[in-house]
Amino acid sequence: MAMYVYSTEGEPIGFLFETCIYDLEGTPLGRIVGSRVHRIDGSYAGEWFKEMVVDRPTARPRSIPPIVAPEPRTPPGTGTRRRVVVDYGYADSFQRLYEVTAFSQAAE
Repeated sequence: MAMYVYSTEGEPIGFLFETCIYDLEGTPLGRIVGSRVHRIDGSYAGEWFKEMVVDRPTARPRSIPPIVAPEPRTPPGTGTRRRVVVDYGYADSFQRLYEVTAFSQAAE
């Protein structure tokens, strides 16, 4: 059974395999290191919180060394919406995993 990544609205928007985060198409987007979520290029994207990637004001963002992107994975399916999602007051930052950053451009 896949561990899905959810939006703050409760919709499945990705999945985990080991410590890597993929979108629902199977494209690798980032990885989790502790509670921090980083893009493949090592730039900070958000915090891992209750199966979501969120923007937490108490976070201490920093960049880490890039990794070679893992192979795309076969998606586990679209998943199902969560029943009730508590509003924890954090903004969803999953879309940051798709952003091209100055950090990623410097790595090229």
